[in-house]
Amino acid sequence: MAEEKLAKEKGGTALAVNFMDDAGAGLENVTQDDLVIPRLKLVQALSPQAQKHDGAFIEGISVGDIFNTVSNEFWSGEEGITIIPVTYKRVFLEWGPERGGGLIATYDDASILQQTTKNERYQDVLPNGNTIQTTANHYVLQVQKDGSFTPVMLAMTGTQLKKSKRWNSMMASIKIKSSDGQMFTPATYSHKYKLTAVPESNDSGSWYGWNVTNLGMLTEGETDLYSSAKEFGSTVNAISYTSQDEVA
Repeated sequence: MAEEKLAKEKGGTALAVNFMDDAGAGLENVTQDDLVIPRLKLVQALSPQAQKHDGAFIEGISVGDIFNTVSNEFWSGEEGITIIPVTYKRVFLEWGPERGGGLIATYDDASILQQTTKNERYQDVLPNGNTIQTTANHYVLQVQKDGSFTPVMLAMTGTQLKKSKRWNSMMASIKIKSSDGQMFTPATYSHKYKLTAVPESNDSGSWYGWNVTNLGMLTEGETDLYSSAKEFGSTVNAISYTSQDEVA
């Protein structure tokens, strides 16, 4: 119970109250504009989270681990985590030259790419010198071993875009039979997947990328996960997050 956890953390006696009576109190005036969806990211060799003298350093984290950008919780990239895919959005981020100029704008329409040309690094460059980064945002529920879950976002760019396409194709290819014998594609959140980190490299260097494995359909005991995923998807699809939210 929440009271017991509080007592354990503070080393005192549990409060003689029922926390459920005041569920949500203090957040009455908080809207979606006041929130940011945590992101799952992979720790790379030069990531601030792995640099001991950086303000973003996370004690105990290792290159190749997966971490939450809001809570700073992390997990072994080799062991991986369990997620339920909820919904998907592809966006196009405009960055200043060499990203040193910061994030300029976010576009939902791929037509922005028609204004770009490829440079020697295969980046999409606008006439003003800014670059357009195609980003595949996967909104998911991260499921913990105890059955609890957290709504998070997974952004795939660059070399990871092929992973995103394969994952989307994997989900779109799933077919199940209805009670009347018709075949259909179920909601993406009908299945669980495992995310792990795998080492990758090319002529430009080495890094860790994502690997996605289908763990199968949710069980009868996981109806709450299905319902929560559906609700999260409705929320994401009903609102527009700002440019900074897409990359936070």
